[in-house]
Amino acid sequence: MQRRDLLKTVGGIGAATTVGGLGLLASTGGAAAATVNISAGNPGKVKNDRGDVSEVTANPTFTVQWENLDDAVGKVFYLVEAKVAGGDWSPIFRATPWIAEGLNNEYIRQVPGTTGRYEVKVPLSQALNQDPRFDDGDGPDASAGPLVIADEQGRPDYSLIDFDSIGGVTLSSFLDGTSMSSADTYPGAHEDGGHQNNYPDINAGYYGTADDTTALDNPDDGTPQDTTIKLRYTFELQRPNLSQLSYLDAVDFSGLSTDAEKKAKAAEELDWLEESDIDAGNSKIIMNGEDGQFNFATPDGISYADLRGNADNHVGILSTTASFDVKAVNEESDSGVTGSSNTNAS
Repeated sequence: MQRRDLLKTVGGIGAATTVGGLGLLASTGGAAAATVNISAGNPGKVKNDRGDVSEVTANPTFTVQWENLDDAVGKVFYLVEAKVAGGDWSPIFRATPWIAEGLNNEYIRQVPGTTGRYEVKVPLSQALNQDPRFDDGDGPDASAGPLVIADEQGRPDYSLIDFDSIGGVTLSSFLDGTSMSSADTYPGAHEDGGHQNNYPDINAGYYGTADDTTALDNPDDGTPQDTTIKLRYTFELQRPNLSQLSYLDAVDFSGLSTDAEKKAKAAEELDWLEESDIDAGNSKIIMNGEDGQFNFATPDGISYADLRGNADNHVGILSTTASFDVKAVNEESDSGVTGSSNTNAS
């Protein structure tokens, strides 16, 4: 097998309008290299009488690039997790953009294939809101907002979900990412008490916040308090599958009955694709077990933990963290009387 290299870059992931950054260089068994640039600067301080923080959000931008792979990339899965102060890591958003068609506008640039890229040029909520499914009349037609990391509602109690009514999904598989069903199975961000980052319109999000704002609030009068929030981003490059390709105008599967016929047709119509790149069922991670890459036993359903744990062993995985501080200032108490009686005599 010829050596294949991947260049993966992530940049501009931050909170509010802040900047900052860190760099990471990783290699995968000497056969691939990855570079990461990610920012998550400190947002402006919250200053009020009670020292209360009501909400913390992130609105990331990022670019993922790859080149000279053995498999074509047709999807890019990504997961955002957050950790507030000394709390636990919790997933807050997941999505799997289909990039089987080239696109380059002011919001998104995507190039499928063995060499390509997926770039969110503007804050994520702006990019998501360009999806026509938010306005197709099929409900709930609710727009996306910045990812909510913490708010006064706090993390939803996922144990209350009736997983018995969702085929093939358990609380464990929902939280580790191995089996999810569709996003419209779960309460949306538009619902009172819903999962704050779940957008059923575009089948993305699934989750709510990582925590409430208790750890961020500052009860001490006249003092500032800094609380650290960590963000973890995981990306997985995936192969295209027949279901995805069937939605393309450029590919017509009419009259074709076998998977082999459909693969041949798709490869004939799309110049970035070969038959061997296409999965008949769920999309798998690219280059599974090839050229020294880690060999996943279930390459079309890898847990979040296994993705993170093998980021250094597989060219199709990137996982990195960033952190920022939230400052809450509880203004000093004071009291007094000012005014005028506006008296007059004549």
